[in-house]
Amino acid sequence: MPTKPAHIVVYGMFGFGNTGNDATLEVTLAEIGRCLPDARFTVVASAPDKVSSAFGVRCVPIRYEPPRQWRFLGPVGKLTREWARWDEARALLRTADCLLVPGTGILDDFSATVFGHAYQLWKWCAAARQVGTPVKLVSVGAGPVERGWSRRLFRLTARVADHRSYRDEGSFAFTREVLQIDTSNDRITPDLAFGLDVDAPPLFSAVETVGVGVMNYHNWLDSKEAPDVYEAYMSKLADFGCALLKQGKKIRVLVGDSGDAAAAADLRARLLKGAPERASAVSQGETASLRALCADIAKTDAVVATRYHTIVGALMCGRPAVSIGYADKNRAVMEVFGVGALCQNIWSYELDMLHSQFAAATADVAQTNKDFRAVAERLRRQVREHFASVAQEIAKHVEMKP
Repeated sequence: MPTKPAHIVVYGMFGFGNTGNDATLEVTLAEIGRCLPDARFTVVASAPDKVSSAFGVRCVPIRYEPPRQWRFLGPVGKLTREWARWDEARALLRTADCLLVPGTGILDDFSATVFGHAYQLWKWCAAARQVGTPVKLVSVGAGPVERGWSRRLFRLTARVADHRSYRDEGSFAFTREVLQIDTSNDRITPDLAFGLDVDAPPLFSAVETVGVGVMNYHNWLDSKEAPDVYEAYMSKLADFGCALLKQGKKIRVLVGDSGDAAAAADLRARLLKGAPERASAVSQGETASLRALCADIAKTDAVVATRYHTIVGALMCGRPAVSIGYADKNRAVMEVFGVGALCQNIWSYELDMLHSQFAAATADVAQTNKDFRAVAERLRRQVREHFASVAQEIAKHVEMKP
């Protein structure tokens, strides 16, 4: 324990409806707070008002709003505003003992512009280095990165960090091979969301209700110019759901992100159209957090999902799971639970294989539940241990700081 209270600035894309990101923040505040109970936090977030309300911490925006008189000054005004943002970041970070960037796919450019994400992350990390505040990238996701400038800025970001750990082997390899960072002192640790303490759902022995986690996915950069997989993806997913309904199963549409609400409503409409006689067997959840998503998953007996943290939630709850993934992280987390073979890619998945994978996943649901819960508990312990080591690093810096 340091003799002086630590001030920790936590950076991330929090508050905009991504349940996994917000769960990562919840775990970070709880675990660092447990190890350093006198610590105070400032969160740099995408939606600071929502984060402040949800977690009761001081928050500032990732991108500062300029004073009104600067908004119409053209290019000179833009440069002046941006320099002011750097000054604001440095002023805050001078008071901090650490800039902590926890979890999430922070080193990828999914649905993100260069200036909207990669530049902002680099700015805060570079500002921390300028004022002598350590930067810690803790159990982060890395890659893929489609935009060249985003890749360059992520490389610069990773270089200024004094601590780097990754949530899977793919992120570790991407940082080493694509970002060309020396990772000899880096670690692979579990996704921080596994540190969330959720109630264990009851054991079961049969599959009656299937959770289908849909995602409003079009392409990696969500670009109108790029090929769009949405219609093909949704059509096959609806066919799969209708087949289950005609077998007598119930379907619960799972929503893992606020941005997926429209896709969830679309899937539900397709299911009702394809199997109108089974309309009462179709329900839809409304999820505000990963904890709430897990409670929704607990109402199901097996899960087929696309969004990464819906898969994480299913595994945490011990539910048999099949992934229709949009990135390697889906397969990576499934492999940790020994079911990497139960994955397909959203661009090329086959309906017959999906049925076969679902049958394999649900062959022994009671044993799967026990096995998955045991793995999830092990990962939770590892998350706590990793945060304890990060807290030790912070405490040492606090003691050394003049």
